[in-house]
Amino acid sequence: MVTNGMRETTHQNWIKEAIELYGNDPKQWKFICPVCKTVQTIQDFIDAGVGKETISKTIAFSCIGRFTKTKGCDWTLGGLFRLHTLEVKFEDEEKGRPTFEFADRSSETKGE
Repeated sequence: MVTNGMRETTHQNWIKEAIELYGNDPKQWKFICPVCKTVQTIQDFIDAGVGKETISKTIAFSCIGRFTKTKGCDWTLGGLFRLHTLEVKFEDEEKGRPTFEFADRSSETKGE
C-alpha cells in the first residue's frame, strides 16, 4: 500500500519480495541508502567488521558509511527527517519501521 508517497508492507511480504529479487541468502539482499544512493548488503557490513547484533539492528536502516569510511555516508532513518519511501510493519510493533528500499526497486543506484 502507498500512502502519501510512503510505501507500506508487512515484514512477511518484505521477506517474500527480497527472496524474489535476490534469492534465499539474506547476505546478498541489496538495499539503497536514500541519501547517498550507495547499494549495500549484509555481506558488506560483515566485511566491514560490523557485529551480527549490530547488523540486525541497522541493516536497511543505517547506511554502511556509519561503519566504514570507504563506502556510503553516515545517514540513518532514526532521525528527524523522513527521506525514506518504505516502512515495514512487524507483527509486534504498532508503527511501521523506516526501511531502505531494495536496490533493484530504486531508479537511482550508486556503489555497485
